[in-house]
Amino acid sequence: MELKRLTINNFRNLLQIDFCPTAGGNIFYGNNAQGKTALVEAIYLLGHARSFRPAQLTDLLTVGTSSGKISCELLKSGVCHRLELELNRQGKKPFLDGKSLQGIGQFLGILSPVLFAPEEVALIKGAPAGRRSLLDRAIFQAEPGYLQVARNFARCLLQRNAVIKAGGSSQELAVWTDRFLQAGSIIREKRVHFLDRLRPLLHETYREICGGREEIDIKYPHMEGDQHVRLADELQKTRQREVSLGQTLAGPHRDDPLFYLDGKQLKSFGSQGQQRSCMLAFKTAQVMDLEEQTGESPVLLLDDMTSELDPQRRETFFAFLLGRSGQFFLTTTDPQLCRSFLASDVTEYRVDAGRLET
Repeated sequence: MELKRLTINNFRNLLQIDFCPTAGGNIFYGNNAQGKTALVEAIYLLGHARSFRPAQLTDLLTVGTSSGKISCELLKSGVCHRLELELNRQGKKPFLDGKSLQGIGQFLGILSPVLFAPEEVALIKGAPAGRRSLLDRAIFQAEPGYLQVARNFARCLLQRNAVIKAGGSSQELAVWTDRFLQAGSIIREKRVHFLDRLRPLLHETYREICGGREEIDIKYPHMEGDQHVRLADELQKTRQREVSLGQTLAGPHRDDPLFYLDGKQLKSFGSQGQQRSCMLAFKTAQVMDLEEQTGESPVLLLDDMTSELDPQRRETFFAFLLGRSGQFFLTTTDPQLCRSFLASDVTEYRVDAGRLET
């Protein structure tokens, strides 16, 4: 998978960008607040139709403008596609090969960039919803059909909550409970299966790329047994509390996947350096899993990662980057941190006030 051309208009402080990235490494360097992260964010939007930074849609548009556009020419499985995402104050409009798509769902998964960003380290210590989202995004990138599974579950949860809150009939609740059980057990099965697949890769990357000596693991609260039976039992136990609180209290939407080092919860006991290494290992393992599952090397987006790594981890991680055949985009305020490790054929771009200079 390779971005052959990237065009950006009226996005953040990027008024007009049009360039052809190299097939390997692309480094965006410059001072803070010049547009480096916005470039990576634009590519991320083309893959996920959402930003990885908290933002309203209007925040994405250049100040004083009412619309913007991001597009790329993408080489995937030997076929060239054109992806476009039009932005305005009312919403986003996706296009594929010049044709308007009916919804964002048809747009997702065509380009599947994997993001490495310091903000994601906070997910390890943050609320469970962030870690659930981390898993779900990774599963979706490997299995695009998972999006429909997740949407079906969200719809069942919404309807079941509405019935509980309204004090609906037992027959109506039984209907939505059955649908919730079916959808919820599939979500749990998908998450458990993904982690079973990822765990050996996670062990490998933490040891070899991060230099960690501890035993790393990520555990899901419902790893064993029949997921449908288990979820039904949980709903039965929380039934009375559901009535009083007016919402579903058990299910995939309440589960909390946790990272561990040597059997201890990283959320509670891990240092900042250990948490950083853990997330780096998770993302690297995800890249390896994607390559195994799809046969494609995903585009990697690395936002200010070099400043977060000590020299040894930086060297081993860059060796991983150069050892794979895929394309990557890296932002940094100090290109010297990269030059001693990266090959000479990596292309550098200076970013200054929203302009790109080679």
